[in-house]
Amino acid sequence: MKPPLDPEQLLAINEQLVLGMLRIQNEVEATDKTLREIFRVASLDELTGLPNRRELRTRLQQTLDHAQQSGERFALLFLDLNDLKQINDAFGHEAGDAVLIEAARCLTECVRDHDTVARYGGDEFVILLTRCVSHAEALAVADDIIQRLRNPRLINEHQLFISMSIGISIYPQDGADARALIASADAAMYRVKRARLASAPSQDLQMSQMRAANSALVMAALDAQLSQQRAEATLQQEKFILAKVAHELRAPLAPLCLSTEMLSRVEQKALPRLHEVIARQIEHLTRLVDDLVDVTRVRSGKMHLRRTTVELSTVIRQAIDVCTPAMNARLQMLELHSPSSVLYVDGDPLRLTQVFTNLLGNACKFSLTTGVITLSLSAVDGWAQVEIADNGVGISPEALPTIFEPFVQDPHSRSVNSKGLGIGLTVVRELVEAHGGCVVAHSGGLGLGCAFTVRLPLAELSLLIGEA
Repeated sequence: MKPPLDPEQLLAINEQLVLGMLRIQNEVEATDKTLREIFRVASLDELTGLPNRRELRTRLQQTLDHAQQSGERFALLFLDLNDLKQINDAFGHEAGDAVLIEAARCLTECVRDHDTVARYGGDEFVILLTRCVSHAEALAVADDIIQRLRNPRLINEHQLFISMSIGISIYPQDGADARALIASADAAMYRVKRARLASAPSQDLQMSQMRAANSALVMAALDAQLSQQRAEATLQQEKFILAKVAHELRAPLAPLCLSTEMLSRVEQKALPRLHEVIARQIEHLTRLVDDLVDVTRVRSGKMHLRRTTVELSTVIRQAIDVCTPAMNARLQMLELHSPSSVLYVDGDPLRLTQVFTNLLGNACKFSLTTGVITLSLSAVDGWAQVEIADNGVGISPEALPTIFEPFVQDPHSRSVNSKGLGIGLTVVRELVEAHGGCVVAHSGGLGLGCAFTVRLPLAELSLLIGEA
């Protein structure tokens, strides 16, 4: 029986716990700040700083929902910059971008704070006028925009005229949903543009320029749509990762908090048990944070290996020593097969121990009680090869191709052991590849166990011994 902890030891444990929880809170707050910034950037147009098409659709749907409940009316203005292609051709795209920025600034000045000015794509803008009761009121805003843009502006040392064709739609008479309202305002805008071209000289030339501009606009719209889809997919992945990290980091906090509260009121004989709970949960949190830090360091190129010529069996023995208590607790047997010759590799002993500890730990976690784990070490064509196999739950065929990707876990495996972030194997792959090696996974399917094969280049010392 362990001797009871004295008050100074309890205070030291409590201090470590408080510092650990403060550190975790700071990391969660930093992650939350990053996510908010991702959300903000994802909703804005990069050039003008206006809400983008995705954010416009969100606000338009919110306005529609409110209008359907309250019976209020609102207006939508669809605006297209005239002759932007000619400006790009004559003065360059930098001048064209400056025109778009100036137009966005002017449009923002013409509306109220609760209205929305958005860049729809290319040279098109959309204005959402909330609480706009009539077509005449929307027309007054359009006239104000035209008047403000009437005078030439100094843009990139050039005197340029900015003009816009504007179409208007009113809810509900011009459309009952977002798609219909945008289409109605877009059609009205093109009627204005056609009337302008009809009254201008050299109509054939103008129509040709319009077709060229429209072609460029379509390509820009397609590019914007693809970029938007990629951004949305990235955002969803970031949300998934953040939720997963927050969930896994939060899980040990409940037993930690409960144990902390109980420290001051439990009997002396119960203190060792609380100490074990606290130590186990702190170890779990530390392992999660360490895995996250390792993945970040490797992928950012900040992982520095301290290479030396190391005997591979020594590294493997250290990993076995770490995992043996867990294997014994589950009554598992480890079979070790190694060659008579000594194999050397040039590597970081600490990081290589981490690789084999992760793989042996996984074999232990995903093998049943009394299971058998096999570790085989051999030399193959100038490579040191280590295979760790088990007769456990196996890996499903669907999960096997992506098993080394970060935050990927086989749902079948999670039903057996749900702890962890799914980045342990990512750390293994990155560290093995940093040593110039490779790692592959094999499994016959669910319930048929699995094997991981690590190959590392043999050090010159091993090759010389082999030749001798």
